[in-house]
Amino acid sequence: MWKPVALIIIIIFIGIIGFHVIEEMSFFDSLYMTIITISTVGFKEVKEPLTPGGRLFTIFIILGGVGTAIFAFTKIAEAIYEGGINQYWRRRKMEKTIKNLKDHYIICGHGRMGQIVRERLEEENLPFIVIDKNENKLASLKGNSKCLYILGDATQEEVLLRAGIKRAKALAALLPSDADNLYLVLTVKLIHPSIFVLSKAMDEEGEKKILQIGANRVVSPYKLSGFKIAQSLIRPTLVDFMDLIIRRKELSLYIDEFVVTKESKIASRSIVECDLRRQANVIVVAVKKPGKDIIFNPSPETKIGAGDTLLVLGDKDAIVLFEKNYLIT
Repeated sequence: MWKPVALIIIIIFIGIIGFHVIEEMSFFDSLYMTIITISTVGFKEVKEPLTPGGRLFTIFIILGGVGTAIFAFTKIAEAIYEGGINQYWRRRKMEKTIKNLKDHYIICGHGRMGQIVRERLEEENLPFIVIDKNENKLASLKGNSKCLYILGDATQEEVLLRAGIKRAKALAALLPSDADNLYLVLTVKLIHPSIFVLSKAMDEEGEKKILQIGANRVVSPYKLSGFKIAQSLIRPTLVDFMDLIIRRKELSLYIDEFVVTKESKIASRSIVECDLRRQANVIVVAVKKPGKDIIFNPSPETKIGAGDTLLVLGDKDAIVLFEKNYLIT
């Protein structure tokens, strides 16, 4: 916004110098003449009549100054609107949307990991809110009407309540330090004990402490990166295949997870009894029973119970129909 202001100042300065030199007016009279000329208010001139040189200079000020002033004031008004009024209404709309959210995801920390998580949730069209106390890290979200965000400290209870923590489905603690993530997880679990919390930890000690205070899962960026690098060396094709499934961009094949409820049609039935491969065109690749290890490639006789988590493989349409016909009652 400083460029339009600078243009006005330059025009005023030229006007003052011109009227002072040509018409021998005082500084104040020259300023007055310049202002009434570029503002086109039509007030009485200080000196009448003006000399031919003064009239010619006044024409120059009118042609150059009035257009510049209109341009400058327009730009200033746009800046005020975009930076003030428009931002105010967008913030009000965003706060209203956040209040109506339910079963959404909260991303605490919009660093490199937070951005990746946010982009993944965007691809899945899942509702989410980003929280970060660094305004620069949220700058890229301001032009995206689909991205909800809160500028604030995620470790503060007030900020978490504004993000609808009591109605959220899961939270990712991705703050810069383990101490911040530890305090965040503790605060979250005190407010909403049953929410699923995933946290980042930079070392093993931090990982243990965060798990002890209630985090459902803790990931170490260094461990994940090292494991993927090792697998890429040993089994590169497998890693490429898993990346395709995870990204879901180049492949129509999906793997998704579902929790079986008591009302589900497949509850208390074995996999062979459900006949999901033929009836729903999906494959149950793994079953996670509460408190037990994951059963990969379960046998047809494996019984599906309420509370079990199923990993299901199939194309997008088959996955949607499976959820609708067998899980939702």
